[in-house]
Amino acid sequence: MTHTAPPPTASAASAAPASQDTGAPGAPRGHDEALAAAHALAPLFAERAAEAEARRAVPHDTVRRLDAAGLLHVLTPREWGGLGLGFDTALLTTAALARGCASTGWLRAVLGGNTWAVAQLPERARREVFAAPDNRVALQLRIAGPPARKVAEGYLLRDLRGRFCSGIDHARWVLAGIPAPRTAGAEPEPHVMLIPVDDTEPVDDWRTSGLRATGSRSFTLSETVVPAHRALPLSGLDPALPTPYDRPPTPAYRMAFTTVGTLPLAGVLLGTARAAVDALLERGRVAAGADAPALLARTDAAEALLLTGLARLAASATPGGTARERAAVRRDIAWAGTDCRRIVNTVFEAAGSGAIYDTDPLQRIWRDANAAAQHPTFDLTRWGPPSLT
Repeated sequence: MTHTAPPPTASAASAAPASQDTGAPGAPRGHDEALAAAHALAPLFAERAAEAEARRAVPHDTVRRLDAAGLLHVLTPREWGGLGLGFDTALLTTAALARGCASTGWLRAVLGGNTWAVAQLPERARREVFAAPDNRVALQLRIAGPPARKVAEGYLLRDLRGRFCSGIDHARWVLAGIPAPRTAGAEPEPHVMLIPVDDTEPVDDWRTSGLRATGSRSFTLSETVVPAHRALPLSGLDPALPTPYDRPPTPAYRMAFTTVGTLPLAGVLLGTARAAVDALLERGRVAAGADAPALLARTDAAEALLLTGLARLAASATPGGTARERAAVRRDIAWAGTDCRRIVNTVFEAAGSGAIYDTDPLQRIWRDANAAAQHPTFDLTRWGPPSLT
């Protein structure tokens, strides 16, 4: 039997019954509470940002606090211990955290986004991952190496290498994108698979211009077998296509991975844009070419554009949105991230020579924003077809 996501209903959009688990004690239960929790934590993470960058790792205590606040399970369904909220909450909590520390915001976006995919895997895999609140999942969307081979036990993986694996040192699992045949002898097609971090070998190569504290290092994998219940064709993350497993009935699961999977990353650039303007205002002077109210208005416009796109997808009669609606959201993610990068660069250029010192927080904000904006999701040449301009 196959399942497709139902259209959103008033009951699906509302909060789950209070009798259901919502994660750690004291975790927020709604959008406003989750956003308030992120804003409350951001000043502490800002204080830790310089040390975290020097260590090339967000402190474990920071990740534990995100867990305790429910912020790594914004999208996780309530029946699996999460908050059961939407991509708007994922975007805005990421932005609030990134205003204090871009690397922490990035980890919230990545670790907090992967639970959305896990919740669409077979139930046995969901139980394995969600058995404990700290059962975190890192992401390796395009792993390098040969396709997986179908075997009796599941899928045989050999001689693989992953890069840019954000949050792997805080995770027990890696959600990896791997070509694999559905049946022995079939042509490989994109799959996502859950791999225990313990099956990988670390590669200490995360020495970068920005987002240093994300610890997005590489890894290698010599050989492992992934049980069939930990694998899912990538098409299973598209609500317009059939899946052999139940999808959660909330609006977040009426979105397509290829459309909104990277949207929370735009929150990192929203947060760094606001942090840059904060730093400019703290200097107590008006800099030529850096009109703070205008820059904040542009940041607000980028945020509003993304939220409007999400609302359009949620209201669409087509699960996941029509082809044009999906393309428009991907374009808008790229545009919003790119304009936030420009805002940060404008502030940095106007801030004077003192901004080049390592001790100036604006320098780190500038490096983090430009590192984040190098992600392919913000490439306007890829996501901005002329027919949608």
